[in-house]
Formats: sequence, C-alpha cells, structure tokens
Amino acid sequence: MFIKSVTGAILAGGKSSRMGRDKALLEIDGKPFIERIADTLRQIFNHVVIISDHGEHYKFLNLPIFDDVYKNCGPLGGIHSALTHSTTKSVFIVPCDIPFLSPDVVRSILFSHGYTAATVPIALGCIQPLCGVYTRRCLPLLEKHLKRGEFKVHRFLEGADAAFVSLPHRTDGEISSLIANINSVEEFKRWIKGAPIT
Repeated sequence: MFIKSVTGAILAGGKSSRMGRDKALLEIDGKPFIERIADTLRQIFNHVVIISDHGEHYKFLNLPIFDDVYKNCGPLGGIHSALTHSTTKSVFIVPCDIPFLSPDVVRSILFSHGYTAATVPIALGCIQPLCGVYTRRCLPLLEKHLKRGEFKVHRFLEGADAAFVSLPHRTDGEISSLIANINSVEEFKRWIKGAPIT
C-alpha cells in the first residue's frame, strides 16, 4: 500500500568534501546510492522528490528536483525546501548517503508518527534527525532558525514539537548497517571489504 499523505524527499545538497566526489553517485553493485534510496522510497510513497542545488546530476532518476530556498544552510535548508515544495502536509526526509535503508525501517518510523511536528528515530544512543518525518508545522520555526543563521538540525529539534522513537526489534548491528552514513573514502573502502559502517 502506497502512502499518499507523505512525500519521500532525498537530500542531495551536500558538498561531499570528505568524500572528494559526489557521494550520491557512488555505486554499490552497479547502482548509485541515490538510486538505491529512490527505489526504496518509490515502494512506499506516491510522491518522491530530490532536494539539491546541483540537480542536473540526478535527472536520470526522472524525479522532481527542487533547489534550496535558503542557500548554503546544510540539511536544515534541505528540510525547509522539501516542506516548501511538497504537495503533502508531511515529508519523510532521507539523506543521499544511507544506501542500506530498507522499506521496513521507513515504515517503522512512519507508523510511529503521531500528532507531533516531527518524528525521528533514536539509534545507537543518538538522535538520527535526517531520517524521519517532518510536517508543515515545522516551517515557521525552520524559517526563524534559517534567518538567524542557526543551521544545526539537533538544535532545531530541541525547540520543535518532536517525538523521538526507537526502531523496534533491531540489534545494534542491524541498526548500524541500515541507517549508516557513508561520508568518507575510508568508510566506503571499509564497506567494500565487508567491515561494518558505524
């Protein structure tokens, strides 16, 4: 069953400075990270979009691509753009560097979402703010933070009506692999060699 009331949004606006190249286009088994994530979201949502200021790199996915409204503001600006351009009241945010994300993890977070402005998971003892549900109720506070030059997503969540949920029935190792970010060449090489990404 597709979820019509939520848009899946992939954040692909980072500069990939630690990677030295566009990490969204790194490949696993011949498929770019961003395509793997798009395929996962397409299994769940009627609407899937990409948020990026260099969207020409991702036209091959045949998905709507939107620029950031507030430039150079990091993921917080991407969340704002996703909500601003979405035709639904909520968006499920995913960064472009978690290629192992599975549909059941996305659904677990979605089904944990209630009436709060945002719902994000806690995994390995840490809040994972870039893999969760954000609603349009976040927009006024997002605007305030962006206009003040306050770009930390964790700081935004401290003042938002946010719920923090645990991913059920998962070991630490499973969670680590399913929502692990690959940010550097070293992490990517570790994955290729079969070592866990933490």
